Amino acid sequence: MKKIILLLSLIFIAMGVFSQSVTIDSRLYAKYSEESLQEILQTNPADIEYMNWFVENAFIVKGIRNPESSALPKLRYIDKDTKMAGAEVTEYNPATFNVMECAFVIDSNESTAYLIGNTGKVLVFSSNKDLAKRFNEYRRKHHENE
Repeated sequence: MKKIILLLSLIFIAMGVFSQSVTIDSRLYAKYSEESLQEILQTNPADIEYMNWFVENAFIVKGIRNPESSALPKLRYIDKDTKMAGAEVTEYNPATFNVMECAFVIDSNESTAYLIGNTGKVLVFSSNKDLAKRFNEYRRKHHENE
């Protein structure tokens, strides 16, 4: 019985140390409330670690010829309260772009693309399958160096 209590104590201590080492990327607040993010941080800090990684690594922006004739869906902002797509994203500045301000759906097995207004740019998300693989590789490498 003492061994079980000791083991559980060590697990909770390890979880507490890990959750303290993960910070919330400020870009996540565009989509999630402070309360939601704090709850996730307390219950599953690995989810915050993934979300932080996601805002930097889940997509690429590519140029496209003739955006006005593209059949791709238009990228839209997300309404934080209703979680519904709102106004169309019409500008792209790589220095200020926050993917968490946008409404998007990521396919399990295929990449997904959205046209960014008439900027001549396309936002391309990797598939969920690819994202999971890349995040696990990142996490393995990142935690080996700690």
